[in-house]
Amino acid sequence: MEANRDVETFMDLLDRKIHEAKDMLIERFNYICSQPESSARFMYENGTMEGYDGEDIRSALAHGTLALGQLGLAEALELLIGENHTHPKGMELAKRIEQLFKDRCAEFKNEYKLNFGVYYTPAENLCYTAMQKFKDTYGIIPKVSDKDYFTNSMHVPVWEEINPFEKIAIESELTGYSSAGCITYIEIESRADQNIDALETIVNYAMDHDIPYFAINLPNDMCTECGFTDDIGENCPECGSHNIQRLRRVTGYLTGNYTTAFNKGKQQEVEMRYKHTKKMPTWSREQE
Repeated sequence: MEANRDVETFMDLLDRKIHEAKDMLIERFNYICSQPESSARFMYENGTMEGYDGEDIRSALAHGTLALGQLGLAEALELLIGENHTHPKGMELAKRIEQLFKDRCAEFKNEYKLNFGVYYTPAENLCYTAMQKFKDTYGIIPKVSDKDYFTNSMHVPVWEEINPFEKIAIESELTGYSSAGCITYIEIESRADQNIDALETIVNYAMDHDIPYFAINLPNDMCTECGFTDDIGENCPECGSHNIQRLRRVTGYLTGNYTTAFNKGKQQEVEMRYKHTKKMPTWSREQE
């Protein structure tokens, strides 16, 4: 009974926050529309913004997106019911939460005639700053705030030891609630070029599950002394150098060395990522 009461209280609070977010988006939209055309003339004169009537920039901006982003679904589920969406009970609540976002955005879109949408944001900085504020207020809670970041959007937490097909199948149940920005990725070990058939199987599986934005992540390190590339530990196995450039996909981007280009939360998230191919079963598409 206590858990049910917590869930209902949470859903009421979430609904209120979604409406507050809508109000803030409308306020910002109206402010931007009040700006003179000269503030971004190139956007209208070169057809960058579809629908511009040559007089009112609102005619162009009305075709943009007013997005309600989210992160930390897994942590919210752990806090509310003690398990995330890799379990049936967690998935059931996850779908209820995502349905609320989707329904409200549909209502706002109809009411305001603007493109409200659910955005599964990667929260490049917020994943870390929000966690620090959460810790300051609530302290360390196992499986919720015992790390330096919130899990991206509705992703399966990076430390879950599951295989690629399980991760794809789980996240595919939620991607349809979003209208923008919903990447699903799997982590594999290096030397992917030696198993092209397996990669093709994984990609086809993702497409069969209607994943709209799919990525395969693998480590890509390079020794800046001798040029050796692979998944490199502390030292280059060829020349022994410590000068290693470490390229990883972080928040959807391949941006420089993740150990210097991103905050501590994102760095820790990368380091905690489980290589899903470690759990790769003997599997073929004919068995699916």
